[in-house]
Parts: sequence; structure tokens; C-alpha cells
Amino acid sequence: MATQRELDHQFRMQRLRVISIGFEQAGRVLCVVIFCGCLYLCVRELAGRQTLADIRFKMIADFKANKWMGLLVPWGTATVSTGWALTEKYLRKRHIRRISSEVSEMQKSIDPARRSSKLSKKGETQREDL
Repeated sequence: MATQRELDHQFRMQRLRVISIGFEQAGRVLCVVIFCGCLYLCVRELAGRQTLADIRFKMIADFKANKWMGLLVPWGTATVSTGWALTEKYLRKRHIRRISSEVSEMQKSIDPARRSSKLSKKGETQREDL
């Protein structure tokens, strides 16, 4: 049975957690409100005026090689994003390969009777899990 002091401590800690979560949520809401306010003020300031962005967009829209732009932009974006994704996959596997032995050694030092989870050292999913 818990003592009165322990119960008081648990109650205070729970109250602090609730207050902390409230402040976190209030901070998130405040950030969204500030962002929306800044966006509103920017749009209000530029409403009805011709800006450099309008001029550039008009130049691109009036560009006679729209056919080539329509081909190059999507294919270029797809190529760059595919290269980025493949690089991230390689870096993730390299990181898992590097730390997998360290993690298993630490787990064995904590609990020598621990069995292997049979996770791949390469960071790949087992065939039977697919």
C-alpha cells in the first residue's frame, strides 16, 4: 500500500504532466495563429499590386516552349526525388548495419539470457514478414 506521501507525490506529478501538455498544445495553437496572421497580413499588403512574382509567372506562362517545360519539369523532379529516396535508403541501411551489433551487445550485457530477435543486420525486412 502506498503511503500518503507517495500518493501526494503521484498526484503532483500527474498535475504537472497535465499542465505541461496544456502548455504544449497552447504553444502549437499559438504558432498556427501567428503563421496565419502573418500570411493574412502579407496577402492584405500585396492585394491588387503587381509584384516580381507575377511578372516571372507571366513570363513562364507566355514562354513558347511550354511543351519542353511540361516535359522537363516533371521528369527532372521525379529524377531528383528518386535519387534522394535511394540515397536515404542507403544511409538508413548503413546506419542500421553500424549500430545493430552495438545494440545486441548492450542488450546481452543487460540480460545474458535474452534471445535473439532474428532481425536482419542489414536493416532489411525478413521474407516471411512481407
